[in-house]
Amino acid sequence: QKMTKVMNEGWAAYWESMMMADERFAAADEFVSYADHMAQVLGSPGLNPYKLGFELWQYIENRRNRREVVEHLLRVEGVTWRNFPDTVDLDAVMELLEPDPVVADPTAYIEELDPEDPRVDAGNLAAARDGDIDAETYPWKLLTYEGLAERHYSLAKAQNRGFLKRVGQSELEQTARYLFDTERYGSVEAAIADVDRTAGWDRMREVRESHNDVTFLDEFLTPEFVDENDYFTYEYTHTTRDFRVTSSEAADVKKKLMLQFTNFGKPTIAVHDGNFRNRNELLLAHHYNGVQLDLREAKQTLERVFELWGRPVALKTVVKELDEHDIEVARRRDKEPEPTEQGKLVRFDGESFEEEDLTDEEIADIRATAVDYDTKPDDWL
Repeated sequence: QKMTKVMNEGWAAYWESMMMADERFAAADEFVSYADHMAQVLGSPGLNPYKLGFELWQYIENRRNRREVVEHLLRVEGVTWRNFPDTVDLDAVMELLEPDPVVADPTAYIEELDPEDPRVDAGNLAAARDGDIDAETYPWKLLTYEGLAERHYSLAKAQNRGFLKRVGQSELEQTARYLFDTERYGSVEAAIADVDRTAGWDRMREVRESHNDVTFLDEFLTPEFVDENDYFTYEYTHTTRDFRVTSSEAADVKKKLMLQFTNFGKPTIAVHDGNFRNRNELLLAHHYNGVQLDLREAKQTLERVFELWGRPVALKTVVKELDEHDIEVARRRDKEPEPTEQGKLVRFDGESFEEEDLTDEEIADIRATAVDYDTKPDDWL
């Protein structure tokens, strides 16, 4: 559960939104309450796993559906990745991607629905025609998985209509590189008619089975996603003594998020010596990755470790130090001061704490050369 919190909460929000709003599970007198509830859930401040997961699942669906469409268009006679923008009328393609009226509003076409159509649930259609299913209230029951996928096809939704048009030349080239049966279709219409409308949902289920939050974010937190959803990083700045936006670059956003999810955002601390300085003391070492420990909490932890160990315990770590002079100079230059990284040994003997500065050589085994979420502690050296 903890390893897939973003995936789980986003997955729940995605399907709840579809059921309550798109399929109108929420009655007319319930819809405003539902919308208010969903707005509060997705609008809560800070790192919101519901919002992040919800937007990532939508992105995965849209991206896979776009790839499916692009692959088919690149198989049209005369269309290549080079001439794609000038040859393919994407506005016309969007019209072709609109759901068939019989799945968009199956109740209105209940007499015309073909039970042999793979998009139609033949058993429920017969029951609805016999009056055993209220098709007006439950139109979705008339459709199969394939029919529902077309009914809710993501690229045809108003909020996603620009997604297909954002396909870039590099994506077109990469997609075309692995297509071997080009010129399969004689027209754009024929190509779009053959598009698998379940591709997006199928991909979501594949990801659901094979990923956790760390791999989920690592694979799908792309520059396109960050830019389109307006993600950014922020930090406490010493010169202004408040929080400020520091970057909207995708790499910075991804690194920030990955640091919070790798190892559940907890620091990596290992036992380095059970006979430290030949005095039966326990030495713990913080594998420093550019994010310093909260020393107040670290000291509280050492007090509890002492109760378990029964002897003095010490912690080796790295802290970032700033003096008021550096802060004032940086403020005058309208810049953020550069902190000094200082190795520290914090020791607790059961009664009091001692702090000792360490040399660079003494912290070489725990210190990362850069903040990098994608390295294991053993690889930092």
